[in-house]
Amino acid sequence: MNNHVVHLFLRYSVAEVVAMLQDSQTVTNITVVPESEMNAHDTDCDSDNSDDDATGDHKRLPSRLLKGESFISNADMQLPNATNADEPGCSTSVSLSTETRKISGSNEKVTSQQVIGPMLQRTKNQERKFKKIKIAPKTPKANKHYKLPPYLPNEHNPIVTSDDPADIFLTFYPKSLRDITLEMSNLYAAQKGKTLNLNEDELLTFYGILLTSGYNTVPRRRLFWSDDDDVSATGVKDAMRPNRFDEIMSSIHVVDNMKITPDPFFKVRPLFEELNKINKTIPTEEHVSVDEMMIEYFGRHGCKQFIRGKPIRFGYKIWSLASSSGFVHQMQPYVGSHTRLVETGLGQGPSVVLGLAEKAEVPTGCKFYHDNLFTTLSLVDEMTRRGYGSCGTLRENQLHHVPLTAAQSFKKTARGDAEYLVEDGKLIVRWNDNSVVTVVSNMEREYSETETNRWNKQKHSMEKVKQPKCIQEYNAHMGGVDLHDQFVNRYRISIWSKKWWWPCFSWALNRDKDLLSFQRLVAQSLLLRHGTKPSGRGRRSALAVAICDAARFDGVNHWPHNTGRKYQRCRGCDGRTPFGCEKCGVALHVECFKKYHSA
Repeated sequence: MNNHVVHLFLRYSVAEVVAMLQDSQTVTNITVVPESEMNAHDTDCDSDNSDDDATGDHKRLPSRLLKGESFISNADMQLPNATNADEPGCSTSVSLSTETRKISGSNEKVTSQQVIGPMLQRTKNQERKFKKIKIAPKTPKANKHYKLPPYLPNEHNPIVTSDDPADIFLTFYPKSLRDITLEMSNLYAAQKGKTLNLNEDELLTFYGILLTSGYNTVPRRRLFWSDDDDVSATGVKDAMRPNRFDEIMSSIHVVDNMKITPDPFFKVRPLFEELNKINKTIPTEEHVSVDEMMIEYFGRHGCKQFIRGKPIRFGYKIWSLASSSGFVHQMQPYVGSHTRLVETGLGQGPSVVLGLAEKAEVPTGCKFYHDNLFTTLSLVDEMTRRGYGSCGTLRENQLHHVPLTAAQSFKKTARGDAEYLVEDGKLIVRWNDNSVVTVVSNMEREYSETETNRWNKQKHSMEKVKQPKCIQEYNAHMGGVDLHDQFVNRYRISIWSKKWWWPCFSWALNRDKDLLSFQRLVAQSLLLRHGTKPSGRGRRSALAVAICDAARFDGVNHWPHNTGRKYQRCRGCDGRTPFGCEKCGVALHVECFKKYHSA
Protein backbone atom coordinates (compact mmCIF):
# COMPACT_ATOMS: atom_id res chain seq x y z
CA MET A 1 0.00 0.00 0.00
CA ASN A 2 1.21 3.52 -0.81
CA ASN A 3 2.37 5.47 2.22
CA HIS A 4 1.04 8.82 0.93
CA VAL A 5 -1.74 10.57 2.84
CA VAL A 6 -4.38 12.78 1.26
CA HIS A 7 -5.86 15.64 3.32
CA LEU A 8 -9.48 16.17 2.29
CA PHE A 9 -11.15 19.37 3.45
CA LEU A 10 -14.38 17.44 3.58
CA ARG A 11 -17.74 19.03 2.93
CA TYR A 12 -19.47 15.77 2.05
CA SER A 13 -21.15 13.50 4.56
CA VAL A 14 -19.42 10.31 5.68
CA ALA A 15 -21.93 8.29 3.67
CA GLU A 16 -21.01 10.18 0.47
CA VAL A 17 -17.32 9.57 1.04
CA VAL A 18 -17.92 5.87 1.57
CA ALA A 19 -19.91 5.78 -1.66
CA MET A 20 -17.00 7.39 -3.51
CA LEU A 21 -14.61 4.80 -2.15
CA GLN A 22 -16.78 1.80 -3.06
CA ASP A 23 -15.72 2.05 -6.70
CA SER A 24 -12.09 1.68 -5.71
CA GLN A 25 -10.44 -1.70 -5.32
CA THR A 26 -7.96 -0.40 -2.78
CA VAL A 27 -8.60 -0.93 0.90
CA THR A 28 -8.57 2.50 2.51
CA ASN A 29 -8.66 3.66 6.12
CA ILE A 30 -10.57 6.88 6.81
CA THR A 31 -10.18 9.06 9.89
CA VAL A 32 -12.48 12.04 10.39
CA VAL A 33 -11.16 14.89 12.51
CA PRO A 34 -12.85 18.25 13.23
CA GLU A 35 -11.47 21.01 11.06
CA SER A 36 -10.93 23.48 13.90
CA GLU A 37 -10.88 21.07 16.83
CA MET A 38 -8.35 18.44 15.92
CA ASN A 39 -8.11 17.00 19.44
CA ALA A 40 -11.50 17.97 20.90
CA HIS A 41 -14.23 15.62 22.11
CA ASP A 42 -17.80 15.98 23.28
CA THR A 43 -17.54 16.05 27.03
CA ASP A 44 -19.08 17.56 30.15
CA CYS A 45 -15.69 17.97 31.83
CA ASP A 46 -15.24 21.04 33.97
CA SER A 47 -12.70 23.77 33.38
CA ASP A 48 -9.95 21.97 35.30
CA ASN A 49 -10.08 18.77 33.24
CA SER A 50 -8.70 18.01 29.81
CA ASP A 51 -10.96 17.05 26.94
CA ASP A 52 -8.36 14.59 25.70
CA ASP A 53 -9.40 12.06 28.33
CA ALA A 54 -12.98 11.86 27.07
CA THR A 55 -14.27 9.30 24.61
CA GLY A 56 -17.34 9.37 22.43
CA ASP A 57 -19.86 6.98 20.96
CA HIS A 58 -18.89 6.16 17.38
CA LYS A 59 -22.54 5.45 16.58
CA ARG A 60 -23.54 9.04 17.40
CA LEU A 61 -21.10 11.32 15.61
CA PRO A 62 -21.80 15.06 16.02
CA SER A 63 -22.06 17.35 13.01
CA ARG A 64 -18.64 18.89 13.61
CA LEU A 65 -17.04 15.47 13.05
CA LEU A 66 -19.06 14.79 9.92
CA LYS A 67 -17.95 18.16 8.55
CA GLY A 68 -14.35 17.73 9.64
CA GLU A 69 -11.09 16.90 7.92
CA SER A 70 -10.66 13.30 6.81
CA PHE A 71 -7.40 11.44 6.26
CA ILE A 72 -7.32 8.74 3.57
CA SER A 73 -4.26 6.54 3.63
CA ASN A 74 -3.89 6.21 -0.16
CA ALA A 75 -2.69 9.21 -2.17
CA ASP A 76 -3.19 7.54 -5.58
CA MET A 77 -6.99 7.51 -5.30
CA GLN A 78 -8.79 10.06 -7.47
CA LEU A 79 -11.90 11.65 -6.01
CA PRO A 80 -14.42 13.50 -8.16
CA ASN A 81 -14.75 17.28 -8.22
CA ALA A 82 -11.27 17.81 -6.78
CA THR A 83 -10.31 21.46 -7.19
CA ASN A 84 -7.13 23.41 -7.14
CA ALA A 85 -5.59 23.90 -3.73
CA ASP A 86 -5.62 27.66 -4.23
CA GLU A 87 -9.32 27.89 -5.11
CA PRO A 88 -11.04 30.42 -2.86
CA GLY A 89 -13.88 29.30 -0.65
CA CYS A 90 -12.22 26.19 0.67
CA SER A 91 -11.96 26.29 4.43
CA THR A 92 -8.64 25.56 6.10
CA SER A 93 -7.50 25.70 9.68
CA VAL A 94 -5.21 28.64 8.85
CA SER A 95 -5.43 30.86 5.81
CA LEU A 96 -2.36 30.54 3.56
CA SER A 97 -2.73 33.69 1.46
CA THR A 98 -2.69 37.32 2.60
CA GLU A 99 -2.89 37.14 6.38
CA THR A 100 0.09 38.48 8.30
CA ARG A 101 1.70 37.93 11.66
CA LYS A 102 3.64 40.70 13.39
CA ILE A 103 5.94 40.90 16.39
CA SER A 104 5.06 44.04 18.31
CA GLY A 105 7.90 46.53 18.57
CA SER A 106 9.54 45.50 15.28
CA ASN A 107 8.89 46.00 11.57
CA GLU A 108 8.97 42.29 10.83
CA LYS A 109 5.88 40.88 9.11
CA VAL A 110 5.64 37.18 8.48
CA THR A 111 3.00 35.77 6.14
CA SER A 112 1.24 32.57 7.02
CA GLN A 113 2.57 31.04 3.80
CA GLN A 114 6.12 31.73 4.93
CA VAL A 115 5.42 30.14 8.30
CA ILE A 116 3.64 27.04 7.07
CA GLY A 117 5.73 26.58 3.92
CA PRO A 118 8.88 25.39 5.75
CA MET A 119 6.73 23.18 7.93
CA LEU A 120 5.32 21.41 4.86
CA GLN A 121 8.77 21.25 3.29
CA ARG A 122 10.19 19.55 6.37
CA THR A 123 7.30 17.11 6.29
CA LYS A 124 7.96 16.22 2.64
CA ASN A 125 11.55 15.32 3.44
CA GLN A 126 10.43 12.84 6.05
CA GLU A 127 9.51 9.23 5.36
CA ARG A 128 5.74 9.97 5.22
CA LYS A 129 4.74 12.54 2.62
CA PHE A 130 1.60 14.68 2.53
CA LYS A 131 -0.43 15.92 -0.37
CA LYS A 132 -3.36 18.34 -0.21
CA ILE A 133 -6.60 18.10 -2.19
CA LYS A 134 -9.49 20.51 -1.54
CA ILE A 135 -13.10 19.69 -2.38
CA ALA A 136 -15.60 22.48 -2.99
CA PRO A 137 -17.49 23.09 0.27
CA LYS A 138 -21.25 23.11 0.67
CA THR A 139 -21.10 26.21 2.89
CA PRO A 140 -19.31 29.40 1.83
CA LYS A 141 -16.18 30.56 3.53
CA ALA A 142 -16.52 33.40 6.03
CA ASN A 143 -16.05 36.80 4.41
CA LYS A 144 -12.87 38.39 5.68
CA HIS A 145 -14.34 41.87 5.19
CA TYR A 146 -17.58 41.03 6.98
CA LYS A 147 -18.79 43.67 9.42
CA LEU A 148 -21.04 43.01 12.38
CA PRO A 149 -24.55 44.40 12.08
CA PRO A 150 -25.29 47.49 14.18
CA TYR A 151 -26.61 46.95 17.70
CA LEU A 152 -30.34 47.68 17.92
CA PRO A 153 -31.87 46.87 21.35
CA ASN A 154 -35.27 45.25 21.51
CA GLU A 155 -38.25 47.47 22.12
CA HIS A 156 -39.13 47.58 25.78
CA ASN A 157 -42.18 48.53 27.78
CA PRO A 158 -41.17 49.73 31.26
CA ILE A 159 -42.12 47.13 33.85
CA VAL A 160 -40.97 49.25 36.79
CA THR A 161 -43.20 52.28 37.26
CA SER A 162 -42.35 53.10 40.88
CA ASP A 163 -39.27 54.29 42.71
CA ASP A 164 -40.19 52.37 45.85
CA PRO A 165 -37.58 49.65 46.59
CA ALA A 166 -40.23 47.14 47.68
CA ASP A 167 -42.12 47.59 44.38
CA ILE A 168 -38.89 47.12 42.42
CA PHE A 169 -38.15 43.92 44.34
CA LEU A 170 -41.66 42.54 43.75
CA THR A 171 -41.33 43.34 40.04
CA PHE A 172 -38.23 41.18 39.64
CA TYR A 173 -39.58 38.49 41.93
CA PRO A 174 -42.83 38.21 39.95
CA LYS A 175 -46.33 37.50 41.21
CA SER A 176 -46.52 34.33 39.12
CA LEU A 177 -43.66 32.87 41.17
CA ARG A 178 -45.23 34.00 44.43
CA ASP A 179 -48.55 32.37 43.46
CA ILE A 180 -46.74 29.11 42.69
CA THR A 181 -45.04 29.26 46.10
CA LEU A 182 -48.35 29.85 47.92
CA GLU A 183 -50.12 26.99 46.13
CA MET A 184 -47.34 24.43 46.48
CA SER A 185 -46.54 25.31 50.11
CA ASN A 186 -50.15 24.80 51.21
CA LEU A 187 -50.29 21.59 49.18
CA TYR A 188 -47.09 20.25 50.73
CA ALA A 189 -48.39 20.99 54.26
CA ALA A 190 -51.65 19.16 53.44
CA GLN A 191 -49.69 16.16 52.17
CA LYS A 192 -47.91 16.07 55.53
CA GLY A 193 -51.22 16.19 57.42
CA LYS A 194 -50.85 19.84 58.47
CA THR A 195 -52.92 22.96 57.86
CA LEU A 196 -50.76 25.90 56.82
CA ASN A 197 -53.21 28.39 55.26
CA LEU A 198 -50.36 30.56 54.00
CA ASN A 199 -51.46 33.85 52.42
CA GLU A 200 -49.55 36.44 50.40
CA ASP A 201 -49.06 38.88 53.31
CA GLU A 202 -47.42 36.17 55.39
CA LEU A 203 -45.28 35.05 52.46
CA LEU A 204 -44.00 38.59 51.88
CA THR A 205 -43.33 38.98 55.60
CA PHE A 206 -41.39 35.71 55.44
CA TYR A 207 -39.31 37.15 52.56
CA GLY A 208 -38.68 40.32 54.59
CA ILE A 209 -37.31 38.36 57.55
CA LEU A 210 -34.98 36.41 55.24
CA LEU A 211 -33.67 39.64 53.70
CA THR A 212 -33.15 41.11 57.17
CA SER A 213 -30.86 38.21 58.01
CA GLY A 214 -28.58 39.26 55.15
CA TYR A 215 -27.31 42.37 56.92
CA ASN A 216 -28.33 41.68 60.56
CA THR A 217 -26.87 38.26 61.30
CA VAL A 218 -27.31 36.29 64.51
CA PRO A 219 -25.96 32.82 65.45
CA ARG A 220 -29.48 31.33 65.62
CA ARG A 221 -32.57 32.65 63.92
CA ARG A 222 -34.61 32.43 67.15
CA LEU A 223 -32.52 35.28 68.53
CA PHE A 224 -34.35 37.68 66.20
CA TRP A 225 -37.34 37.36 68.56
CA SER A 226 -35.29 37.67 71.75
CA ASP A 227 -35.87 40.52 74.22
CA ASP A 228 -32.13 40.92 74.76
CA ASP A 229 -30.88 44.33 73.73
CA ASP A 230 -27.80 43.05 71.88
CA VAL A 231 -29.65 40.77 69.41
CA SER A 232 -33.23 41.99 69.47
CA ALA A 233 -34.84 42.90 66.12
CA THR A 234 -37.98 44.89 66.86
CA GLY A 235 -39.13 44.92 63.24
CA VAL A 236 -39.01 41.12 63.06
CA LYS A 237 -40.76 40.65 66.44
CA ASP A 238 -43.57 43.04 65.47
CA ALA A 239 -44.15 41.35 62.08
CA MET A 240 -44.48 37.63 62.82
CA ARG A 241 -44.32 35.11 65.66
CA PRO A 242 -41.29 32.77 65.67
CA ASN A 243 -43.45 29.63 65.69
CA ARG A 244 -45.32 30.82 62.61
CA PHE A 245 -42.02 31.53 60.83
CA ASP A 246 -40.84 27.98 61.61
CA GLU A 247 -44.11 26.54 60.24
CA ILE A 248 -43.73 28.45 56.96
CA MET A 249 -40.07 27.57 56.58
CA SER A 250 -40.73 23.85 57.10
CA SER A 251 -43.45 23.84 54.40
CA ILE A 252 -42.15 26.30 51.78
CA HIS A 253 -42.16 24.70 48.30
CA VAL A 254 -42.39 25.65 44.61
CA VAL A 255 -43.28 22.21 43.11
CA ASP A 256 -45.58 19.30 43.82
CA ASN A 257 -43.56 16.49 45.42
CA MET A 258 -45.94 13.91 43.96
CA LYS A 259 -44.88 14.84 40.41
CA ILE A 260 -41.20 13.92 40.46
CA THR A 261 -39.32 14.15 37.14
CA PRO A 262 -35.85 12.83 36.12
CA ASP A 263 -34.53 16.40 36.28
CA PRO A 264 -32.20 16.57 39.33
CA PHE A 265 -33.20 20.23 39.79
CA PHE A 266 -36.97 19.72 39.51
CA LYS A 267 -37.48 21.05 43.07
CA VAL A 268 -36.32 24.53 42.06
CA ARG A 269 -36.88 24.52 38.30
CA PRO A 270 -39.83 27.00 38.49
CA LEU A 271 -37.52 29.49 40.20
CA PHE A 272 -35.18 29.70 37.22
CA GLU A 273 -37.98 29.58 34.63
CA GLU A 274 -39.98 32.44 36.15
CA LEU A 275 -36.92 34.59 36.85
CA ASN A 276 -35.65 34.09 33.29
CA LYS A 277 -39.03 35.20 31.93
CA ILE A 278 -38.96 38.47 33.82
CA ASN A 279 -35.27 39.06 33.04
CA LYS A 280 -35.92 38.60 29.33
CA THR A 281 -38.19 41.67 29.35
CA ILE A 282 -35.18 43.90 30.16
CA PRO A 283 -33.36 45.08 26.98
CA THR A 284 -30.00 43.39 26.51
CA GLU A 285 -27.03 45.73 26.64
CA GLU A 286 -24.54 45.89 23.80
CA HIS A 287 -21.74 44.24 25.81
CA VAL A 288 -22.53 40.98 27.61
CA SER A 289 -20.39 38.29 29.20
CA VAL A 290 -20.85 34.54 29.64
CA ASP A 291 -19.40 32.86 32.69
CA GLU A 292 -20.18 30.42 35.48
CA MET A 293 -21.35 31.41 38.95
CA MET A 294 -21.61 29.27 42.06
CA ILE A 295 -24.35 28.92 44.66
CA GLU A 296 -22.62 27.87 47.86
CA TYR A 297 -23.59 24.43 49.21
CA PHE A 298 -21.60 21.96 51.32
CA GLY A 299 -24.09 19.10 51.63
CA ARG A 300 -24.55 16.01 49.50
CA HIS A 301 -26.08 16.22 46.05
CA GLY A 302 -25.24 14.74 42.68
CA CYS A 303 -25.04 18.14 40.99
CA LYS A 304 -22.69 19.74 43.52
CA GLN A 305 -19.51 20.95 41.85
CA PHE A 306 -15.98 21.68 43.00
CA ILE A 307 -14.01 24.32 41.09
CA ARG A 308 -10.51 24.99 42.27
CA GLY A 309 -9.49 28.63 42.54
CA LYS A 310 -13.00 30.08 42.68
CA PRO A 311 -14.15 32.29 45.61
CA ILE A 312 -16.94 29.73 46.17
CA ARG A 313 -15.40 26.33 45.50
CA PHE A 314 -18.30 24.04 46.52
CA GLY A 315 -21.85 24.39 45.32
CA TYR A 316 -24.16 24.41 42.33
CA LYS A 317 -22.82 25.76 39.04
CA ILE A 318 -25.01 28.15 37.07
CA TRP A 319 -24.27 29.12 33.46
CA SER A 320 -25.00 32.85 33.25
CA LEU A 321 -25.33 35.57 30.64
CA ALA A 322 -24.91 39.01 32.23
CA SER A 323 -24.41 42.59 31.13
CA SER A 324 -21.22 44.43 32.02
CA SER A 325 -23.19 46.25 34.76
CA GLY A 326 -23.93 42.95 36.57
CA PHE A 327 -27.57 42.29 35.56
CA VAL A 328 -28.18 38.63 34.69
CA HIS A 329 -30.31 38.21 31.57
CA GLN A 330 -30.31 34.40 31.44
CA MET A 331 -29.20 31.62 33.79
CA GLN A 332 -29.31 27.86 33.54
CA PRO A 333 -28.15 25.45 36.27
CA TYR A 334 -25.62 22.84 35.16
CA VAL A 335 -27.18 19.42 35.76
CA GLY A 336 -25.30 17.24 33.30
CA SER A 337 -27.44 15.80 30.52
CA HIS A 338 -30.52 17.55 31.93
CA THR A 339 -29.05 21.02 31.38
CA ARG A 340 -31.65 22.84 29.31
CA LEU A 341 -29.36 24.19 26.59
CA VAL A 342 -29.30 23.17 22.94
CA GLU A 343 -26.47 20.87 21.87
CA THR A 344 -24.69 22.44 18.89
CA GLY A 345 -22.09 19.73 18.29
CA LEU A 346 -19.27 22.24 18.84
CA GLY A 347 -18.51 21.17 22.40
CA GLN A 348 -19.77 22.12 25.82
CA GLY A 349 -18.37 25.65 25.97
CA PRO A 350 -19.72 26.86 22.60
CA SER A 351 -23.08 25.16 23.30
CA VAL A 352 -23.41 27.17 26.53
CA VAL A 353 -22.70 30.50 24.80
CA LEU A 354 -25.00 29.85 21.85
CA GLY A 355 -27.72 28.28 24.02
CA LEU A 356 -27.85 31.24 26.42
CA ALA A 357 -27.94 33.65 23.47
CA GLU A 358 -30.92 31.79 21.98
CA LYS A 359 -32.88 31.58 25.23
CA ALA A 360 -32.27 35.25 26.08
CA GLU A 361 -33.20 36.27 22.51
CA VAL A 362 -30.13 38.47 22.25
CA PRO A 363 -30.42 40.87 19.27
CA THR A 364 -27.80 40.81 16.54
CA GLY A 365 -24.94 43.21 16.95
CA CYS A 366 -24.37 42.37 20.63
CA LYS A 367 -20.79 41.68 21.64
CA PHE A 368 -20.06 38.57 23.73
CA TYR A 369 -17.07 38.12 26.02
CA HIS A 370 -16.10 34.72 27.43
CA ASP A 371 -13.09 33.05 29.02
CA ASN A 372 -11.07 30.05 27.84
CA LEU A 373 -13.59 27.53 29.19
CA PHE A 374 -15.95 28.51 26.36
CA THR A 375 -13.77 29.88 23.57
CA THR A 376 -12.91 27.89 20.46
CA LEU A 377 -12.18 28.99 16.92
CA SER A 378 -15.33 27.23 15.72
CA LEU A 379 -17.41 29.21 18.25
CA VAL A 380 -16.09 32.51 16.89
CA ASP A 381 -16.94 31.42 13.34
CA GLU A 382 -20.48 30.45 14.40
CA MET A 383 -20.97 33.73 16.27
CA THR A 384 -19.89 35.62 13.15
CA ARG A 385 -22.43 33.68 11.08
CA ARG A 386 -25.19 34.61 13.55
CA GLY A 387 -24.29 38.28 13.60
CA TYR A 388 -22.75 38.44 17.08
CA GLY A 389 -19.43 39.83 18.19
CA SER A 390 -17.22 37.37 20.04
CA CYS A 391 -14.05 37.91 22.05
CA GLY A 392 -12.43 35.44 24.43
CA THR A 393 -9.21 33.98 25.72
CA LEU A 394 -7.95 30.76 24.13
CA ARG A 395 -6.27 27.73 25.64
CA GLU A 396 -3.12 26.40 24.07
CA ASN A 397 -4.81 23.14 23.00
CA GLN A 398 -7.42 25.10 20.99
CA LEU A 399 -4.82 26.73 18.72
CA HIS A 400 -5.01 24.04 16.04
CA HIS A 401 -2.35 24.67 13.36
CA VAL A 402 -2.20 28.39 14.25
CA PRO A 403 1.44 29.45 13.66
CA LEU A 404 2.01 31.45 16.84
CA THR A 405 5.18 31.32 18.91
CA ALA A 406 5.04 28.69 21.65
CA ALA A 407 3.94 30.11 24.99
CA GLN A 408 7.11 29.00 26.79
CA SER A 409 9.28 30.75 24.22
CA PHE A 410 7.11 33.84 23.96
CA LYS A 411 7.20 34.27 27.74
CA LYS A 412 10.91 35.14 27.45
CA THR A 413 10.18 38.24 25.35
CA ALA A 414 9.86 41.73 26.81
CA ARG A 415 6.76 42.62 28.77
CA GLY A 416 4.16 44.18 26.48
CA ASP A 417 5.32 42.39 23.32
CA ALA A 418 2.59 40.95 21.14
CA GLU A 419 2.13 38.97 17.95
CA TYR A 420 -1.02 38.61 15.93
CA LEU A 421 -2.56 36.75 13.04
CA VAL A 422 -5.56 37.66 10.88
CA GLU A 423 -7.25 34.46 9.77
CA ASP A 424 -10.71 33.95 8.20
CA GLY A 425 -12.10 37.17 9.62
CA LYS A 426 -10.66 36.51 13.10
CA LEU A 427 -7.93 38.41 14.88
CA ILE A 428 -5.76 36.15 17.06
CA VAL A 429 -3.43 38.01 19.40
CA ARG A 430 -0.78 36.67 21.78
CA TRP A 431 0.44 39.14 24.42
CA ASN A 432 3.10 38.88 27.11
CA ASP A 433 2.06 40.41 30.45
CA ASN A 434 2.46 38.72 33.85
CA SER A 435 1.87 35.58 31.81
CA VAL A 436 1.22 34.81 28.16
CA VAL A 437 -2.40 35.37 27.15
CA THR A 438 -4.00 34.53 23.80
CA VAL A 439 -7.21 36.27 22.67
CA VAL A 440 -9.34 35.73 19.56
CA SER A 441 -11.91 38.25 18.36
CA ASN A 442 -14.15 38.74 15.32
CA MET A 443 -14.87 42.39 16.19
CA GLU A 444 -11.57 43.74 14.86
CA ARG A 445 -10.07 43.15 11.43
CA GLU A 446 -6.88 45.13 12.09
CA TYR A 447 -4.47 44.97 14.97
CA SER A 448 -4.24 48.09 17.16
CA GLU A 449 -2.54 48.90 20.44
CA THR A 450 -3.09 51.16 23.41
CA GLU A 451 -1.28 51.79 26.67
CA THR A 452 -1.98 50.56 30.17
CA ASN A 453 -0.35 50.94 33.58
CA ARG A 454 1.50 48.01 35.12
CA TRP A 455 3.49 47.68 38.33
CA ASN A 456 7.22 47.22 37.86
CA LYS A 457 8.66 45.11 40.69
CA GLN A 458 12.24 46.13 39.99
CA LYS A 459 11.57 49.89 39.87
CA HIS A 460 8.78 49.78 42.50
CA SER A 461 6.65 52.10 40.42
CA MET A 462 3.95 52.10 37.74
CA GLU A 463 5.03 52.08 34.12
CA LYS A 464 3.36 52.36 30.73
CA VAL A 465 3.05 49.08 28.83
CA LYS A 466 1.63 48.54 25.35
CA GLN A 467 -1.57 46.49 25.34
CA PRO A 468 -3.62 45.16 22.40
CA LYS A 469 -6.95 46.96 22.11
CA CYS A 470 -8.95 43.70 21.97
CA ILE A 471 -7.52 42.69 25.38
CA GLN A 472 -8.42 46.10 26.81
CA GLU A 473 -12.01 45.65 25.59
CA TYR A 474 -12.10 42.14 27.06
CA ASN A 475 -10.97 43.38 30.49
CA ALA A 476 -13.51 46.21 30.43
CA HIS A 477 -16.59 44.09 29.67
CA MET A 478 -15.87 40.56 30.88
CA GLY A 479 -16.65 40.92 34.61
CA GLY A 480 -20.46 41.15 34.57
CA VAL A 481 -21.10 37.76 36.17
CA ASP A 482 -18.38 38.28 38.78
CA LEU A 483 -19.88 41.67 39.62
CA HIS A 484 -23.27 40.02 40.17
CA ASP A 485 -21.67 37.43 42.47
CA GLN A 486 -20.08 40.24 44.45
CA PHE A 487 -23.48 41.90 44.94
CA VAL A 488 -25.11 38.67 46.11
CA ASN A 489 -22.39 37.59 48.53
CA ARG A 490 -22.10 40.98 50.17
CA TYR A 491 -25.43 40.66 52.08
CA ARG A 492 -26.31 37.01 51.54
CA ILE A 493 -29.22 35.53 53.51
CA SER A 494 -27.83 33.89 56.65
CA ILE A 495 -30.86 31.75 57.62
CA TRP A 496 -30.00 28.23 56.47
CA SER A 497 -31.78 24.94 56.14
CA LYS A 498 -30.61 21.34 55.65
CA LYS A 499 -32.68 21.00 52.47
CA TRP A 500 -30.46 20.70 49.40
CA TRP A 501 -32.51 23.20 47.38
CA TRP A 502 -32.66 25.92 50.08
CA PRO A 503 -29.45 27.69 48.88
CA CYS A 504 -31.07 28.16 45.44
CA PHE A 505 -34.27 29.50 47.01
CA SER A 506 -32.47 32.02 49.22
CA TRP A 507 -30.07 32.99 46.42
CA ALA A 508 -33.00 33.86 44.16
CA LEU A 509 -34.31 36.33 46.76
CA ASN A 510 -31.24 38.51 47.09
CA ARG A 511 -29.58 38.06 43.70
CA ASP A 512 -30.25 41.61 42.41
CA LYS A 513 -29.40 43.82 45.37
CA ASP A 514 -26.09 45.62 45.46
CA LEU A 515 -26.62 48.29 48.13
CA LEU A 516 -27.15 47.88 51.85
CA SER A 517 -29.60 50.78 51.90
CA PHE A 518 -31.70 49.18 49.16
CA GLN A 519 -31.89 45.80 50.89
CA ARG A 520 -32.78 47.41 54.22
CA LEU A 521 -35.56 49.48 52.64
CA VAL A 522 -36.98 46.39 50.93
CA ALA A 523 -36.91 44.32 54.14
CA GLN A 524 -38.42 47.06 56.31
CA SER A 525 -41.13 47.84 53.76
CA LEU A 526 -42.20 44.20 53.55
CA LEU A 527 -42.29 43.83 57.35
CA LEU A 528 -44.25 47.04 57.97
CA ARG A 529 -46.70 46.63 55.08
CA HIS A 530 -47.50 42.94 55.38
CA GLY A 531 -46.53 41.99 58.95
CA THR A 532 -49.06 41.50 61.76
CA LYS A 533 -48.03 42.67 65.20
CA PRO A 534 -48.66 40.04 67.93
CA SER A 535 -51.38 40.92 70.44
CA GLY A 536 -49.23 39.94 73.44
CA ARG A 537 -45.64 39.34 74.35
CA GLY A 538 -44.12 35.92 74.82
CA ARG A 539 -42.08 34.63 77.72
CA ARG A 540 -38.79 36.28 78.51
CA SER A 541 -35.74 34.28 77.62
CA ALA A 542 -33.61 32.71 80.35
CA LEU A 543 -30.67 34.82 79.21
CA ALA A 544 -32.65 38.04 79.65
CA VAL A 545 -33.66 37.00 83.20
CA ALA A 546 -30.04 36.20 84.10
CA ILE A 547 -28.82 39.57 82.82
CA CYS A 548 -31.48 41.46 84.79
CA ASP A 549 -30.71 39.52 87.99
CA ALA A 550 -27.01 40.36 87.70
CA ALA A 551 -27.80 44.09 87.63
CA ARG A 552 -30.52 43.77 90.29
CA PHE A 553 -28.19 42.70 93.11
CA ASP A 554 -25.09 44.77 92.29
CA GLY A 555 -26.05 47.48 94.81
CA VAL A 556 -24.97 50.37 92.57
CA ASN A 557 -27.13 53.39 91.64
CA HIS A 558 -30.53 51.90 92.51
CA TRP A 559 -32.80 54.86 93.37
CA PRO A 560 -36.56 55.04 93.81
CA HIS A 561 -38.41 57.57 91.64
CA ASN A 562 -41.93 58.51 90.66
CA THR A 563 -42.69 57.07 87.23
CA GLY A 564 -45.87 59.08 86.80
CA ARG A 565 -47.85 55.92 86.02
CA LYS A 566 -50.34 55.13 88.80
CA TYR A 567 -51.40 51.62 87.89
CA GLN A 568 -48.16 49.67 87.61
CA ARG A 569 -47.85 46.34 89.39
CA CYS A 570 -45.24 46.20 92.14
CA ARG A 571 -42.68 43.43 91.64
CA GLY A 572 -42.58 42.81 95.40
CA CYS A 573 -46.24 42.63 96.46
CA ASP A 574 -48.12 42.80 93.13
CA GLY A 575 -49.98 45.93 94.26
CA ARG A 576 -50.43 49.15 92.34
CA THR A 577 -47.84 51.89 92.73
CA PRO A 578 -46.54 54.94 90.83
CA PHE A 579 -42.99 54.37 92.12
CA GLY A 580 -40.20 52.20 90.78
CA CYS A 581 -36.45 51.60 90.52
CA GLU A 582 -34.74 54.03 88.14
CA LYS A 583 -31.98 51.59 87.13
CA CYS A 584 -33.93 48.31 86.91
CA GLY A 585 -36.96 49.91 85.24
CA VAL A 586 -39.47 47.94 87.39
CA ALA A 587 -42.39 49.16 89.55
CA LEU A 588 -41.82 48.93 93.32
CA HIS A 589 -43.42 50.30 96.50
CA VAL A 590 -41.03 52.23 98.69
CA GLU A 591 -41.62 49.55 101.32
CA CYS A 592 -40.70 46.78 98.85
CA PHE A 593 -37.64 48.55 97.43
CA LYS A 594 -35.04 47.23 99.90
CA LYS A 595 -36.43 43.70 99.93
CA TYR A 596 -36.41 43.48 96.12
CA HIS A 597 -32.72 44.48 95.86
CA SER A 598 -31.51 42.26 98.69
CA ALA A 599 -29.79 39.04 97.73
